[in-house]
Amino acid sequence: MTVSLGVYCETLAPRELDRPDVLGLLGEFRVTLGHAVRFTETSGAFDPDRVRPYLELGDKIRAAGGGLFVWPLLPKLLGYWWNERNLDAADRLANALLEGIRRHGVAPDGVVLDMEPPWNQAAAVLFPGPGPASRAVSLARYFLENRNPRRFAWSVGRLREIVARLRGTGLAVSSAVIPFLIADLIHEGNLLQDYLETPVFPLPFDGYNAMFYNSYLPIAAAALVPPGAAARCLFEYMRELATLFGDRAWVTLGSTWEGVIPGNAGLAYDRADQLVGDVAAAKAAGIGSLWLFCLEGVLYADQGLTRRREQLDSKAFFSVLRDTPAAEPAAHTGWSRRRRVLEWVTRDRRPWAYGW
Repeated sequence: MTVSLGVYCETLAPRELDRPDVLGLLGEFRVTLGHAVRFTETSGAFDPDRVRPYLELGDKIRAAGGGLFVWPLLPKLLGYWWNERNLDAADRLANALLEGIRRHGVAPDGVVLDMEPPWNQAAAVLFPGPGPASRAVSLARYFLENRNPRRFAWSVGRLREIVARLRGTGLAVSSAVIPFLIADLIHEGNLLQDYLETPVFPLPFDGYNAMFYNSYLPIAAAALVPPGAAARCLFEYMRELATLFGDRAWVTLGSTWEGVIPGNAGLAYDRADQLVGDVAAAKAAGIGSLWLFCLEGVLYADQGLTRRREQLDSKAFFSVLRDTPAAEPAAHTGWSRRRRVLEWVTRDRRPWAYGW
């Protein structure tokens, strides 16, 4: 199997990556950088020139042997990630991105449309701060508010047009995928995508990139993933994704850094060898596009991003992605039982309501 490598970078600016050691690292392993571009809105408009420094860096990465996907993000007040609640702003953002590319004259290799729940919903249910009662109330409210097949179908139509607009310029378009959304595919439903405001599978993406961050997934989703079952969960669900989408099934592993979401303190892989089991499982599932979250943890050894790793330590992360052989994890009875429950509970019993 031919393996292609990618790595996301959410917080480092282009000037911080425009260094011979970073360009050399990405070029040596032919890594595609998924670089977050955080847009701000002034008077209802996004500045197309915001993307220029990222595209200029991308020119240098490609010259070194790597690639560039730009990853446009909205202000947190507008939801940060793309979802049903902010498609008007997302549409304007897509136009600004295309105008910035036109002004630069050279396009990136692709665009990441990161479909995840609105930031405020995630904060109310998942982030530290709210007490158990408050979380339960928020979860129940979103459970009732979000389920809306008509709005879901409308958002799919809007997103199909945006994806077609981007692909029509020659750009590849991928999306991040919350891992348990794959349960929707088992019975050809849309329930979880609708509840989480994240249409993904009805859209014609060039890559469906599932975020199996097993440094913290077994802790964040302990009710679903029992101890010792994370690699098996990854293997089974990535095999489902590969069966349906072939080489458009991608996986992102990690996390190598705690990131911007509160509550992940200490839940990161700080050594490359901690990724071996996940990489082996992904390859055994037939996945040839392996991504890592994130470059911050590849380059730095601390959450504050003050201590650079030795170059050999940084290279080790990509060596593990490239060189680890495929190996299927052993079956796990506890996970098998929980998977059956998950898919029974989340089975879409009204697929006809979505109109396709």
